[in-house]
Amino acid sequence: MKHLPIAGLLLLSLAACNRSPETAAADAPAAAATPAKDASVPADADLATASPVDPRRDSPARLDGFGGATLGAGIAEVRSGFGTPLQGLGTDAAGKPLPADDANEGCYFLRPQDAEDPRLMFEARKLVRYDVRSPSIVAPGGGRVGMTLGELQVLYPERADVGPDKYDDKAQHLRVRPAQEGAAIIDFALGADGKVGAWRVGRTPQVDYAEGCG
Repeated sequence: MKHLPIAGLLLLSLAACNRSPETAAADAPAAAATPAKDASVPADADLATASPVDPRRDSPARLDGFGGATLGAGIAEVRSGFGTPLQGLGTDAAGKPLPADDANEGCYFLRPQDAEDPRLMFEARKLVRYDVRSPSIVAPGGGRVGMTLGELQVLYPERADVGPDKYDDKAQHLRVRPAQEGAAIIDFALGADGKVGAWRVGRTPQVDYAEGCG
């Protein structure tokens, strides 16, 4: 076995000690970049893990409601808290919105005046669900219209179940279950093209109604 002279060993030791922290850092393998969650966006209380790529900034969509409207609130409270006049989905022959009957104990939808989303579902005069079709509104946890199933599964790694559509065998749903019994569910509807066409947040059984109020 070949031995280095003592002088050579001393020179090697000095060279190692004189390496700067910058040089050592440059020689180390680069750490994988992980997108950071915007610190200004609070984590959703009911989602077990907040997504590291949640892009929301002040999204009005929440697991417990939308904007000033809270799931379980009565129709009068929702109207006063929403901030925008609400109207029914139907229109007359001239295109004027038909008046909504706030005494209706059955199931029906209201939407904001001059906007298509969200569509607020009421049953027994209480807000039980809301539906969104616009890509400009971000769902709790970061999902939105236009995303693929793979993108959703990155955002919702916990409690997300894939299931078939009731009518279209090429379509499917991603259903995000709540962490707490009785809390709201998020349902993403993916079309035959594999992309989200709409999503809804609500309580059972209303969140699972496949034909709107049916």
